[in-house]
Amino acid sequence: MPNIQKQIDSLKAEITRLEKEQQKAEQQQKALREVSAKISSLLKESGISFESYITHHIKRVSRIVGKLEAKNSTKSAAQAGKTSKTRNPKKLRRTSKPTITIKIPAGRYGKLPNQPETVFEVKEKGPRPKVLKAYAEEVGLETFLDQCRMN
Repeated sequence: MPNIQKQIDSLKAEITRLEKEQQKAEQQQKALREVSAKISSLLKESGISFESYITHHIKRVSRIVGKLEAKNSTKSAAQAGKTSKTRNPKKLRRTSKPTITIKIPAGRYGKLPNQPETVFEVKEKGPRPKVLKAYAEEVGLETFLDQCRMN
């Protein structure tokens, strides 16, 4: 219940703030109309065209116009970012098939078909020779151990 009352109070405060803003904007519009009418009448009385008046104050006018355009462009960019969030679809990538790695146990290996005289020493820790690993993957670990293990 107190939460609802707080919301009501905040909405009332927001309404009063917006009403004050509206009154201020109306007063500003009224003042601008009066000033514009005075400027027009003064220009007519003195025989000066509005174009010459603007060209006389071109630096001030162009600065103001630049500020307004920058303000509008940042507002529109911010609004565009908020209203339309586009997601780039993820590009499909080829996934590699998981390679089955064969762990060759430590020991001495030889009698490989492509290198029959070479003896390879495999330690507990450390890299396994690529030739051994390739042949073990080709024929299978069990047959590799039966054929090539020297211990």
